[in-house]
Amino acid sequence: MINPYIKRAFSDLKRNLMTQMMTTAVVALSVLIFIFFYFIYLNLQHVAEIFGAELGPVVFLKKDVPAGRIPDIYQKLIKLPGVEAVNYVSPEDAMNRLKTFLKDEKDVLEGVDPDFLPPSFELKITPAFRDIGNISSMAGRIDKWPEVYSVRYGQEWIGGLEAFIRVFRIIVVISAFFLLLTAAFVVSSTIRLALYARKEEIEILHLVGATRMFIQTPFIIQAFSQGLVGSSMAAGIVFFCYLYIKNIVAQFTLLGGIGLYFLPWPHIVSIIAISACVCAVWTAFVIRKSLVQ
Repeated sequence: MINPYIKRAFSDLKRNLMTQMMTTAVVALSVLIFIFFYFIYLNLQHVAEIFGAELGPVVFLKKDVPAGRIPDIYQKLIKLPGVEAVNYVSPEDAMNRLKTFLKDEKDVLEGVDPDFLPPSFELKITPAFRDIGNISSMAGRIDKWPEVYSVRYGQEWIGGLEAFIRVFRIIVVISAFFLLLTAAFVVSSTIRLALYARKEEIEILHLVGATRMFIQTPFIIQAFSQGLVGSSMAAGIVFFCYLYIKNIVAQFTLLGGIGLYFLPWPHIVSIIAISACVCAVWTAFVIRKSLVQ
């Protein structure tokens, strides 16, 4: 029973090939915009995770903290929930880092006593705990310890990045809704035009006893195939753009550690399937209204 429907559907596609190609192109463009936004969102999230790992809290101790208290403070820090590792940085280590950072200008530090730099602990946070709220709460508790001078964790930078990602996530969700709706509307409008063009043929089919399913199924198959082909084209275009951009990013040393990630393939398959189904369901709704009228 399926075979005749498919034959009729693709026969209609060939009959109006140019119109159908333009409709498929609109679907591809709509889904392309959404996939591209989603691609940017996932990579921004990846960048936030990388910098979240690098920008863990740094606990600066008071200069008058006895050396014998350092191991005790270390044990208190390592036992905190969400702390994966703790690294102690002595004033001498901090001075060496500063000299390395200054490179050719390190002569300005000649004669400077390393003790002017406070001892500190660098905390590495577990991935599950890397949330600005969790880190802020932890920093607030540590800051109250009597041996602690201050706690720094790049809250302004990380907080701003996370806020931007949250806003971008909302944009992605809203764009997904409207762009898929646009694609479905364009496909269903094309099918509706085809219905009007074949109005007399459809009336004859009604007179000879053709069921509604027999009439509308080929049109729904057309809509499904256009959604399938259009969204597949969009995914393919974004994938090739990803490969091109990835090669460019790899040439920059500063960005080499970040890298780019493409959408997980289950997500791609889901987007293609949802696009095709939305086009088919919306078309079925439009045809049902048209046939009733």
